[in-house]
Amino acid sequence: MALSTRVRVENLAQSKLLIASALMNSAGSGLMMAFLLIYFDRTTSVGLATIGVAITAGRTIAALVPAVIGSALNRIGPRKVAMLGDVITGFGYLMCLWVSESVLLIVASQLLAQAGSHMFWTSSRGLVSLASQNKNMQTWFGLIGAIRNAGIGFGTLISSLAFSTKSPEVLHGVIVACAALYFGSTVALQRWKPVGECNTHANDPEVHQKTTLWKVLADGPYLRLLVLNLGLVLAAMVISLVLAIYVSEQLGLPAVLAGFLVVGNTVVVALLSTHVADWTQKFSPHLNITIGYILNLTSFAVFWSAIAVVKVPIATVCVITLVMIIYTAAEMISTPASNVLSVTLAPQTNNGQYMAAFQMTWSVGMTLAPALFGWLLTTGPHATWLALIILTLVCFLASTVKKKEMNNSE
Repeated sequence: MALSTRVRVENLAQSKLLIASALMNSAGSGLMMAFLLIYFDRTTSVGLATIGVAITAGRTIAALVPAVIGSALNRIGPRKVAMLGDVITGFGYLMCLWVSESVLLIVASQLLAQAGSHMFWTSSRGLVSLASQNKNMQTWFGLIGAIRNAGIGFGTLISSLAFSTKSPEVLHGVIVACAALYFGSTVALQRWKPVGECNTHANDPEVHQKTTLWKVLADGPYLRLLVLNLGLVLAAMVISLVLAIYVSEQLGLPAVLAGFLVVGNTVVVALLSTHVADWTQKFSPHLNITIGYILNLTSFAVFWSAIAVVKVPIATVCVITLVMIIYTAAEMISTPASNVLSVTLAPQTNNGQYMAAFQMTWSVGMTLAPALFGWLLTTGPHATWLALIILTLVCFLASTVKKKEMNNSE
């Protein structure tokens, strides 16, 4: 039976402004994702090592933001929280223009930029729920993933061209463009009026019931989902933190190959994520996550096996290319499914703390992973993949969720 190339996305015509918002937000992220260190290094007198510490400090503090915005999601709804997040991120990047010699301003700018980003993406699952009206959410999450990759790819391309020049004015222009994209995303969300939004928040008496993070962690099925997602977060960090060093320094292949593989991953996800999410939604989200875990474990093992053929560059390139296909497939199958469960396993109302806890798996993972992988990569070519396999297995086994529990919540 052939797979259909036509995908039905519920209420897409009524949610074009949400699509525009997600695209602008992602493009803004792409503009600065890979070049923030370079920007501060070229436009300030602060040392590169100090810049790195300052960025890490700001982002570490911002990682706590999801834990404190759950009540805001309940009271004012995800759309308004996402708008506020975009405004905060925009001002955070504008602050970069005035850093000059102040390390504290670097910390503050990254605190604001990352805090706003966490607010937007913590709200994103509620936005998808509003847009889809809880129908075919997995396809919607696949679409959002595709849009995010397309936006990041476009932003990265533009900034790479800009940073190839040495003009400070051009570099400042990238910052202004980045902030403008976030403000544009805010306007798009402000103009978007999803059906049913007014019936889900402030007028509901359940909103005023307090749900703490501890109550979320005491919810067995949801806690197991958080552990499951943490394993997926660690896997997602491979492409940004591990791939370039492993390919260029430990396998001795040209660094441009790592860039090609990253671009290939971005393009494939942008083109196929919506379709894959649609094709796999007939299976339970738990099964899709399990398949994603199996593919991730396979990809880590094959990545590791490339060491065995390192003396034959052509064979090594073939192995790495094959493993990236497996790794990308895992991402497209598991990520929409985990997002679906983040919504369906949570209460229909007063679920802000649930969304915040789910986003915390991303913020904590993104904060700790650089230090973890940085240390592992210095110990040699074997430690990273062995640790990833062990951690992935631990997350999966510790979060074994009865299939019946998952299916009953859908």
